[in-house]
Amino acid sequence: MDKLSYKTFVWPQNPHTYVEKTSREPQYVTVDGVTYYDGMGELKRTITGSGTFYGSDAYTEFKKLQKLFEDKTAGNLEHPIWGIRYCYFTGLELTQEPKENVVSYKFTFTQALTNGTVPK
Repeated sequence: MDKLSYKTFVWPQNPHTYVEKTSREPQYVTVDGVTYYDGMGELKRTITGSGTFYGSDAYTEFKKLQKLFEDKTAGNLEHPIWGIRYCYFTGLELTQEPKENVVSYKFTFTQALTNGTVPK
């Protein structure tokens, strides 16, 4: 199976979990003190996951991911089955004290709007 990637980073081992949550919030408008339903808001997609890096370069791989997290620009998150999502890297969590040859983590990506629309 192909590997998950974001911008220049390719996961050496695919994450254990990968979850896409899509939602919309109702929008309201108030006219003369009366609030009316005004339709559904923009599509919001959040992608979360968790995994473990193994091997002698496990901590090095996590540090590469952490360095990429510091970049504030959006980029392509490419899943081998679900395709490409244009996202911001919005969360990275080390979920254990690093041990020799093992680093566990969680991540969050938030899909970016492009020209006011969500990419397919």
